[in-house]
Amino acid sequence: MNTGTKLFIGAVLSVSLTGCFDDNASNKDVQAQKAAAAAQQIQFSENAEIENIKRRLELTANPGLNGFVILLNQMGQPVMYTGVKGKVTSGGKKLTPTQELKCHSSGCNVMTSASDEGTHGSSGEYIFFWTQNDQYIQWNGGYLYSDKPFRLTQDPLVVNIK
Repeated sequence: MNTGTKLFIGAVLSVSLTGCFDDNASNKDVQAQKAAAAAQQIQFSENAEIENIKRRLELTANPGLNGFVILLNQMGQPVMYTGVKGKVTSGGKKLTPTQELKCHSSGCNVMTSASDEGTHGSSGEYIFFWTQNDQYIQWNGGYLYSDKPFRLTQDPLVVNIK
């Protein structure tokens, strides 16, 4: 047998034998191992998402913060535009835990805790804040908030009296 024939037979045998193995499974294993190794080598010295969260917390944790809010109706029209003392807070935020563990002789139960006001139950979704003139505002619609003033191209439907 000449060299060309030997190479041809070797090629045919190697191609026919590869069909006996599940290349897909072994390929997936190799790819998974490579991906895991690559993930372990990734080192974040900076991360934009983490930086955004840190900056927001630093800004909104300032009790002397003055901000601006546009309250929007369902069609996106400005209903009210006003300055905010501090920040806008979700009505769902609580200073106390919402559940507590009550244990007795027959076992333990998870119970709903009273709200910050001492009541039980939930309110509708809303936000609340104080204007720069110490007026309390509670709102259950969409809004835009910023630490810098907005420039409106449409007058709000409600004018905040100073």
